[in-house]
Amino acid sequence: MVSHSHETKKTFFESRRTFLKGSAYGVAGAGLAKGIFTAIVATPAQAETKFTPTPKKLDFYPPHAQWDSFTELDGTDWKRGGTLRNGVQSEENPEGIKASEYMLVPTICNNCEALCGLTAWIEIGDYKKSKDPKDLKVKKYMGNPLHYGSRGRNCAKGYATKSQMYDPDRIPFPLKRASGSKRGEGKWVRTSWDEAMGTIGKKIHDTLKKGDEISKKSIVYHVGRPNESGFGHRVIASLGVDGYSSHTNICSAGARAGTHQYAGTDRNSTDWANSKLIFLQSSHAADAGHYFQAAAGLIADARKKGAKLVVLDPRMSNSAGMADLWVPIWPGTEAALYLHLANRIFNEKDKNGEDLVKHEFVKEWTNWDVLMKDKAHLEFMKSEGIISEVPVGESYEDFIELMKKMYAPFTLEFTAKECRVEKRTLEKLFEMFIDAEDKVASFFWRAGTVGHRGGWMNTKSGFFLLTLRGSMAGDKGGVSFVDWHEVAVNGKGDDATVAGKKPPKIDVWNELEYPPEMPLCTYDPSYLLPHYLMDDEWRDKWNARGLKIPSKLAVYMPRVYNPVWINPDGFRWIECMKREDKMELTFNLSPTWSETNWYCDYILPVGLSGERHDQHSEPIKPAVFIGFRQPVLRVALEKMGWKPKDPTRGTLEAHMASGLGEIWEEVEFWANMMVHHIDKDGSLGIRDHWASKVDPTRCVTIPEWYDAAFGKMHNLAHEAKHNPKYAHSKYPNYEMMRDMGTWLEEKDVYKPHARELVAHEGVIHALHTKFDATTLKVENNIVSAKLLDGDDVKKIGLKMGDKMVEGFRTPSRKLEVFAQFMKDWKWAEYAVPFYPVTPAQKEKMIHLISQVHHQYMVKENDFALNTIYRLSYNIHTRSVNSKHLMEISQNHNPIWIATKDATRLGIKREDKIKVTINDSVSGLVSGYFIAMAVPTEGILPGTLACSHHAGRWKLKNSVEIEGFAQPLGVMGVGSPLYEMTMDGKIGTLKPKQGIIDGMMERKDSWQFKEFNKDLDNIWWDGLSGAWQNAVAPAQPDPIAGNHAWHQKVSIELAGENDTIGDVYVNYENNLKVYQAWRDKLTRPLTSADTLRRPRHYKRPAWGMTDNAYSFKVTD
Repeated sequence: MVSHSHETKKTFFESRRTFLKGSAYGVAGAGLAKGIFTAIVATPAQAETKFTPTPKKLDFYPPHAQWDSFTELDGTDWKRGGTLRNGVQSEENPEGIKASEYMLVPTICNNCEALCGLTAWIEIGDYKKSKDPKDLKVKKYMGNPLHYGSRGRNCAKGYATKSQMYDPDRIPFPLKRASGSKRGEGKWVRTSWDEAMGTIGKKIHDTLKKGDEISKKSIVYHVGRPNESGFGHRVIASLGVDGYSSHTNICSAGARAGTHQYAGTDRNSTDWANSKLIFLQSSHAADAGHYFQAAAGLIADARKKGAKLVVLDPRMSNSAGMADLWVPIWPGTEAALYLHLANRIFNEKDKNGEDLVKHEFVKEWTNWDVLMKDKAHLEFMKSEGIISEVPVGESYEDFIELMKKMYAPFTLEFTAKECRVEKRTLEKLFEMFIDAEDKVASFFWRAGTVGHRGGWMNTKSGFFLLTLRGSMAGDKGGVSFVDWHEVAVNGKGDDATVAGKKPPKIDVWNELEYPPEMPLCTYDPSYLLPHYLMDDEWRDKWNARGLKIPSKLAVYMPRVYNPVWINPDGFRWIECMKREDKMELTFNLSPTWSETNWYCDYILPVGLSGERHDQHSEPIKPAVFIGFRQPVLRVALEKMGWKPKDPTRGTLEAHMASGLGEIWEEVEFWANMMVHHIDKDGSLGIRDHWASKVDPTRCVTIPEWYDAAFGKMHNLAHEAKHNPKYAHSKYPNYEMMRDMGTWLEEKDVYKPHARELVAHEGVIHALHTKFDATTLKVENNIVSAKLLDGDDVKKIGLKMGDKMVEGFRTPSRKLEVFAQFMKDWKWAEYAVPFYPVTPAQKEKMIHLISQVHHQYMVKENDFALNTIYRLSYNIHTRSVNSKHLMEISQNHNPIWIATKDATRLGIKREDKIKVTINDSVSGLVSGYFIAMAVPTEGILPGTLACSHHAGRWKLKNSVEIEGFAQPLGVMGVGSPLYEMTMDGKIGTLKPKQGIIDGMMERKDSWQFKEFNKDLDNIWWDGLSGAWQNAVAPAQPDPIAGNHAWHQKVSIELAGENDTIGDVYVNYENNLKVYQAWRDKLTRPLTSADTLRRPRHYKRPAWGMTDNAYSFKVTD
């Protein structure tokens, strides 16, 4: 036995001499070097303890210095014994385990708005031998340990990037609707990028050449989840058109409206990690909010230190399930709860007899004095029953007394009844809120704010509540705002262009983007685009009064957006997109099939997370940092000496060379379009904004553009200039970001509003912008100055005592308890945080009462349907190209119903139920969908829950493309096959075939077979969800402009012939529902108005001229 054992060990050592010959392998963090081997050979008795099948220390990532070349074993081989099996594979040891050489290329995830860092692990060993780019393969995506926000961590969506990259149904080249076919028939031909650019570019050029007002409103670029910081804005601005549409009014515009009114900015930024109480409205972090796993990790850090978690949500979400306190609140009544807590804070003392209000912060940083001086408005508030008497004095103490009386009606009894929350829960919540002092971290977003009419008041009231306790001071553990914690340079590569400056302001106002009925909508209600185009009566009315609203679009271009499926009233979208007299030319910059693409003229496949260039920044924590998304195969090729033939098409050439397909990216696409197709001769004034300063005959290249863009960041540029590795590079800023994928510009950004404005060498820095210190001006304590590189004069701060500080971005530069501008824009009663208490107030202030308020639930089978929570492993409408995400998303789209409600209605688990949508404004019925019921104790009685992020459909399993060997599959792993009918009034959808059968009948058409060997394991049919968005009518909030997602529904057991997934929609009624919300609830501009909206209430995307803001109509 001893001899046999010795012989075995001798064989063990001999078998390793081949793979360790003088070289060191980094194996998952363990160094196997020659010296170690020699030591083990010298003392064979120690081999069993010093050299084990797995390393003693596991690192997730190698040191950054080794990213260009790092060798490790496959994880499967470690599980099976690592190098103890047969050694490492080599020419001398062909039976050994392969040690793969990787290049780690950083990028950022594109699968949610958190934008976590990624690294693509690209196997480069075979390419080094063959020099064939097709030998490059991305073996996996991991996190980026350098990324300050995600800290090397990712969720399932990040790791799923690989399955998206090698999607078996990926669109591998540009497609064009077949000549003679109609939109939606599913007849396609292969085309080239050059043909597509030529056709589209000519159409845009010819439209713009007309030069009239209508032409500047006839091109719309409709962006879904942008996941980049400013490039898309520059694209549309350089065309001189008002046509940048966002998806925000189906996403978060209600929250943003409340934030704008209160703080003059877009959204808050929260210091989760140092908080004592995480106070979540709806199910942020683990379910539905911004920043997902990045925020969830910070919340976990805080909870380790003792912080408590509170979740307000009618549904027991993932976040609620792990909370210290779950508050199942009736949807849309959150403002009442916040003002109840405010009432107690105003009127109660702490255990030491001190006021609970943090007077120092409230007195210094809110505009209470503006309210107290506005006697006319106080008289108005009295007449509306908001306050009982007008205060005589104007002091801060008088203000506090006014607030005590104003919020006194928000008693425990009223709030418990209004919010359907138990009194003991409210008491516990108040205790936790007070115990946290000024370290309450919150993010007012999603369901409570965008699900409801008046949801914006939930945000505004929430901020007011946090202000009273000092949590809005932007200090550790509290809440600040986005302006100081993110930086956008993706659209700022101007220095690399011939023009050398950004495109001018837009000089026209597009009513299809911002209609005159909703002048205070924070973002464009783009979900209403087909309603505007097809409502001739509405358009004719305004045009007769002096406006010029187009009756059609020359070019409509959704960008990674699926409006047909995700927007409300989907059949209306289909009808509009099919009509070439309403949308003359349509194309979608999309890497995957979608319900919208089916009705486009062109589908142009651009890249995914690791296949495109973007800069992005998000306020995940109190710091300023950025991420850099890049096409990883291109970067790997270029680092190993490969060069594109055309430097302006590097990404396209790299993807074609490596076998990924004719996959391009927006940065290079738009630069080429502008210079070579839209404005060849420069006569439109567009070309110079995209032509290269180095070589004006072509457009800018990626290194040129991003070196200039990153040069706008002072600390980044300083580091690149002085880092020996990049100091002598032609593009130091770009190359450093190419290697790191991320950059921390500044950390620990606390109390930024209190930062002093200080001039240095004639320049003042404020909000990541440079101002000319010589133009500084103070008027009524408001500080203004001229941009250093422009003519605009902007408010940049506030004079407080003998100092000048930045302040907030409101007109007063303070948090505006009193949004004075609202009284000038017809909404005076909502200028101060409030919620109607009495029946009379609720009738009069209907704009603050949710369309699913319990007062509208009059029948025993009436319910409030909560639709806007996301499956945390689903990517809006973009999971359909990831087999792994679709697998874990299956059977997660039933109707949640409270057990007691199900029992009284005779509904059992997995029963089919008919869900009929009834509008509480017009009284009209929109239609129904058939869903599966799941009774549960995890939802508030009287409410239902069904996520609107499931229920995908397609009308064909595949399409034949002439000249392509196999048919192209259509959304195979994520969408069943349906049949559709439409007659101009009624639309129906009915499932025909599940995913399994659809995939198995066309196995020969699967692309990237090397990465899709597991498709035989598909077990799900995808038939557990329904396209409920099509049934939902468009319900625009009259102030914020967002679609109010939640629906009043009635439910009943479905009929024998009904099938889960069936949809029936009266979309003629849906148009009438939208019109009722518009006509009964909005307060449109009139002939007395001279501006489109308040000048300080800036539109997102790009600057507008005075002429664009001007408004003139006749009666």
